[in-house]
Amino acid sequence: MNELDLIDLQLLAMLQDNGRASIADLALQVGLTAPTVQRRVRLLEERGYIRGYTALLEPLRLGLPVTAFIFVESAAGCALAELDQFLANLSGVQEVHRLVGEWCYLLKVRTASPQQLEELLYRDLRKHPSVRRTHTTLATSSVREAPRLNLPSALAHETA
Repeated sequence: MNELDLIDLQLLAMLQDNGRASIADLALQVGLTAPTVQRRVRLLEERGYIRGYTALLEPLRLGLPVTAFIFVESAAGCALAELDQFLANLSGVQEVHRLVGEWCYLLKVRTASPQQLEELLYRDLRKHPSVRRTHTTLATSSVREAPRLNLPSALAHETA
């Protein structure tokens, strides 16, 4: 993180807000030339600060009203890389997080119906030999969901 300067942080913040912003618009906002900003953005991508660009979709409009969080305990001695891959490829799984504590994983799942969630749990997830047990919690609504990361507070002072 030490290799990032204020301009890099501003570019990251602006791209989080609008990944479709043009290089010309970014350059105008940070006071640099377009070729300089293009080079900086490319370096941020190459160094892994920017993993990719995506559109944020509305799950309800797409017929995915069921949001569930599933805690997963893996079997002792299971191959985690194999289980990681299995969980990441399950239909409906939006996020997979490894945990420390009682549970080994936390999954965020979106499905079209409670029945579809039930199928995922009983037909796929619980039948896997590396899954010992699960615990599922349903969300009734989402007050805030954001892929946006909080950047260092120094940036907030400079752009406010």
